[in-house]
Amino acid sequence: MELVKQRAPAPQQAPDVGGATALLAEFDAAERSEDFSRVLQKLIRSRHNFVPELLQRLGQGDLAIAKKSALALGYLRSPQAVPALQKAAVHPKRLLFPQATTALSHIGTPDAVKALVELLRTGSPNVQAAAAKALGRNSLPAVSPLVDALKRSDDLVKVHAAHSLGQIASPLAVTALVNTLVHPSKVLRLEAAWALGQIRSPLAAYPLAALLTDRDVGIQSQAAQSLKQIGAPALPALTEMLSNAASNTRAVAVRTLGQMGLIEAVPLLIKVLAEDDLPFVRCDAATALGDIGSYEAVFALSQQLAGGDRGVQGSAERALRRIDSVEARQALATYQRTLAVPGYAVAVRPNLEDNEDVTLLQW
Repeated sequence: MELVKQRAPAPQQAPDVGGATALLAEFDAAERSEDFSRVLQKLIRSRHNFVPELLQRLGQGDLAIAKKSALALGYLRSPQAVPALQKAAVHPKRLLFPQATTALSHIGTPDAVKALVELLRTGSPNVQAAAAKALGRNSLPAVSPLVDALKRSDDLVKVHAAHSLGQIASPLAVTALVNTLVHPSKVLRLEAAWALGQIRSPLAAYPLAALLTDRDVGIQSQAAQSLKQIGAPALPALTEMLSNAASNTRAVAVRTLGQMGLIEAVPLLIKVLAEDDLPFVRCDAATALGDIGSYEAVFALSQQLAGGDRGVQGSAERALRRIDSVEARQALATYQRTLAVPGYAVAVRPNLEDNEDVTLLQW
């Protein structure tokens, strides 16, 4: 009798205890930022498609979980999530716009950028500001809407738009940012000056140089930093300031040239050191030459050690010490030897004992 072999039944698989369900439970329970980062890494590495579950959490339930879901959808970079994130950003009660706009910027697809542009033009100023901030992660498609926001939006939106334009660093934004430099808001002027420094367009040199005499020290400092980033193309604007009738303007231009550290500025500073009418401007020129350092600077500074205004003399000495080249040390050594020669005076007084005249050297 022929035996017929029967196929054994396939073994049943045990439930995946550590699978998607457990991971979502861990995601929901994560409260601290380090716990959220850890579970987010697990979501990204997992083969399971968590987008449907995250979309469900985004639209309903606990607000804290909805915020985490928005961020997770951004890191997963799912185009499927764009409409839901755009809708969540304008929800009047759930206030998810910071997380939703951030997620859209991370997704970065044309549809995501389009959604951010629409949010920039609609909704509350807070939503618009969040969209403007998020658009800084994108490139050329965001420039035109951000420039438009600089002209028409709330001041908070303008601040974020200016910063994002600096991040994108497109020359197309220069004109709008230059026009913003005269805005009454100090914060906005500061952001516009920073953005122009990131773009590094020579067209911004003269408007930024005008900010060097702004009443706010922070704006002065940012304008100087932006001119430094522009570099040599900014020299004509600063050169023009060196001939200004206002001594403070000349001094500010001199200090900025020193901060920029350009060798091309050395002849300009040497001229100021030798010819400016006011000692404090010449002191600033000596300091600036010390910041730059060059053979020509050493020679010009050493000439100031011979005499003249004591303040300028001291500034020149300190500048030479900062340069600390062979030539600078030689100039300082010569100066110190000159100081070491003692002066003396001759005095005559009678000897009390024999009434003879005695000549004394008084050191």
